[in-house]
Amino acid sequence: MNVHHTRKLPGRTVETTDGRKFLWFSGTDYLGMGHNEDLRNYVHSATETFGNHYGSSRNNSLRLDIYDESERQLADFLQSDAALIVSSGMWAGQLLMKEIENVVQSHSNPHNIIFHYAPGVHPALWGTAFQRTGLEWQEWAIRTVQKINGASPGTAHIICSDAVGSPMVKAFDFTIFDALEKPAWLILDESHSLGVLGVKGKGIYSNIGKKLLPQTVFVSSLNKAMGIPAGAISGPKSVIEKVRQSPWFAGASPPAPAYVYALKRLLEEDKYAAAHVLLMENIRYFNQRIAGSTLFESVAGYPVFCSTNAALFDYLLRNGVMASCFPYPSPADAPVTRIAVSSLHQKEDLDRLAEVCKQFIA
Repeated sequence: MNVHHTRKLPGRTVETTDGRKFLWFSGTDYLGMGHNEDLRNYVHSATETFGNHYGSSRNNSLRLDIYDESERQLADFLQSDAALIVSSGMWAGQLLMKEIENVVQSHSNPHNIIFHYAPGVHPALWGTAFQRTGLEWQEWAIRTVQKINGASPGTAHIICSDAVGSPMVKAFDFTIFDALEKPAWLILDESHSLGVLGVKGKGIYSNIGKKLLPQTVFVSSLNKAMGIPAGAISGPKSVIEKVRQSPWFAGASPPAPAYVYALKRLLEEDKYAAAHVLLMENIRYFNQRIAGSTLFESVAGYPVFCSTNAALFDYLLRNGVMASCFPYPSPADAPVTRIAVSSLHQKEDLDRLAEVCKQFIA
């Protein structure tokens, strides 16, 4: 795998340290927040009040109100009872996984707890009981429902899954879990869906059945589409309060309050919605330009286009387009050529990308 270096944050384009310039179709900055002027201005002005970072536990006897204020704003955006902001998406997942058994015990006091891990679930949701499965997601989900429905009484079940497949993009049908006849908890990693899927990018909350929703907890990186170097946990208020009292939460440093303030302002002023409109238009336009092509795996209304063809990445690179292609999440995984469209791209960028892709399969 060839590695390329740059000294500047990519946007529509990226310039490598050897002086070459490429159209940039990679990363996870789907809404282009890395170059968003509103976000930049909010962070800059907030450092006057909040400084550069907050060196304290959030459970200290002195507390910054901006965290609670932003969490209320975020919970409203996510259509959730409550939200908790932490330092990263990875920590959001691992923090919840460290506490989820305590959460389940406090609700039902089961004799036994069984975890059900979806294919390709992100390491943020790996616990000590993690085991890989070779099944496709839908077959795994159907079998999981059957296992839970056939399990002995007194057993609690925790289902862990990504909201959308990554790096190979796939859509998941969560209505399969509507067939559950016994109680279960659902933990979803929305890192790659938050800010993109759902109405105004609010995520897949509305895709979860009403019966399962009260025991569904979402975790997410905010450092992808949302552009905030932090993570979040959202769901039932009782769960969020339980996690907030965890020593794992108390002992971890919070994200910089200037960025938490910026998140609050962006949500209050509906700034993400404007970027989301541009992203959806770019996705529609690129899909039109490659209509009929079988080169990619993709999901309707989603900005990522994937291919297992190992030669595609190098061909794109030779023609001035940089995508990504590397083993993920572990070095043993097969590399996937991954193209990511963002709200920053112009139609001429998408035209060029489509042209190169058509030339590749010609």
